[in-house]
Order: sequence, then C-alpha cells, then structure tokens
Amino acid sequence: MSDRIKPILTTTFAVFLVTYLGVRFLFAPQMGPDYASNAPFGPEVTSLLGSLVFVIFFDYAIGMVGDVMKTAMVIALSQIMIVDVYYVINGERGVMAAVLSAGVLLLSWFVAAKTYTHFSDSASAEDSSAEAMEEPDFYSSPVENTGESNDSSLPY
Repeated sequence: MSDRIKPILTTTFAVFLVTYLGVRFLFAPQMGPDYASNAPFGPEVTSLLGSLVFVIFFDYAIGMVGDVMKTAMVIALSQIMIVDVYYVINGERGVMAAVLSAGVLLLSWFVAAKTYTHFSDSASAEDSSAEAMEEPDFYSSPVENTGESNDSSLPY
C-alpha cells in the first residue's frame, strides 16, 4: 500500500480540481438553485471527500482489471449510465445538465488515469495497455487419450 500512496494522493488532488471546478462552473449553474441544497458539507469538502473515496475505489479496481485507463473509463461510463441517463429518463435532470455532468465525469476519470499512471512507480501502471498484459489461458484444447482403446463414438 505504501508504494501506492503517492499515486493515490496526487490522483485525489487532480480529481478534486477537475470535479470541483467542473461542478462549480459548469454543472451547478445548469442545475440552478436546487443543486446541493441539502448537502451536509460545503462544496470544497464534499469534492475532496468524494475524490478520496473515488480514488481509493479506483486503486482497488485497477488491481482487479489491470489496465488503468480501461478501469477509469468503465467507472466513468458506469456513473454516466447509472446517474445521468437514469435521471434524464425519469425526468429528474435536464439533458443539458446530464451532458455537462457526463463531460465532467469523463474528464475527471481521464485525468485520474493519466495522473495515477504518471505518479505510479509500478511497471503495470506505467504500461497498462492491453497488449502488454498476458491473457490467462482459461481454455486448453482437449487431449486425446491414446492409452485406451476407442470403443465408443464419444469424444472422451
């Protein structure tokens, strides 16, 4: 974990900057006076805490997926589908607000992936391309049993 502190903290700061600025200057004005009217914390604290939680999850997911950018885009697209698309469909959010939200999410996770890769010392984060990863061999072709007689028409 100690080797991941630097990329986690720098990525948290980068995501905080993008989300805070994106929400404050793009998304919140589009949502109007009802945006975050019941938030328990101010927008700075909310963005910072959210960024930290998101990046800790991101770090965990990178370990599962193995590809930094692919992990970031899966998270971003999942958030967009779960929040923005759903809120537009059920009438809780306008299309323009959803488009701006999706843009902020995509930019945030893109910046997260680039920052995490840049500040990570591990070889897996530096080269997280799909070509660099060796695919596991889940399938092996069947082996014929030549030691026994082949009395049946069954392949085994």
